[in-house]
Amino acid sequence: MNNIKTIVFDLYNTLIEIKKSNHFFLKLFKSSQDGFGMNVSSYLQLVMKNNVEELRSLLPTEFSCLYDENLGDLKNELESIIIIIIIIIYKWVTDVLQDLKQDFRIFLISNLASPYKKPVFSYNLDQYFEKMIFSCDYGFLKPENKIFKEIEKITDDKPNEILMIGDSFKSDIIGARNMKWNYLKINHNIPVFKNYEIKDLNEIRTHIAMYKQH
Repeated sequence: MNNIKTIVFDLYNTLIEIKKSNHFFLKLFKSSQDGFGMNVSSYLQLVMKNNVEELRSLLPTEFSCLYDENLGDLKNELESIIIIIIIIIYKWVTDVLQDLKQDFRIFLISNLASPYKKPVFSYNLDQYFEKMIFSCDYGFLKPENKIFKEIEKITDDKPNEILMIGDSFKSDIIGARNMKWNYLKINHNIPVFKNYEIKDLNEIRTHIAMYKQH
């Protein structure tokens, strides 16, 4: 982490979390007659690579019917989303983002279905990011190289100048490793064991400073 210029954040379970998840899109799949004619893995990938209007045209009419019938569940799920508080000093994630923004270029990459973008704007989180890259807009999912490449195109940074921070080993850490980026895995609720793991976002600057000394 010698010359970090850019920090890229994951969204869910890194910056915000769903307190009352009902797995809305999975529920639609399970409620369908035959899984919309596809397996659950393919379906969920489709959900995260396309917006809802595209899904209505790509999937059978049954999807639109179930989606509209269950909108109340989606609304309840979205309304339960909160910004994660850094418990140790009772500091908001937004404070950390504002602090980091003074010295680094800040981006977001998130695998999500299009309705789950809404809380980013509801909480005004968009103001902290130079660019937000959502899988449902770009058609790629972490850990695919193509979605990470978008950051390199924008910044023209070298891989060792970029730091990825997220909670998913498969999506965030493996994806960053494949790109030869730096990375930190955040574990809010479980013990930290690896040297690339952090308990909360307050530790970001400490890690960057620590690696500069080596």
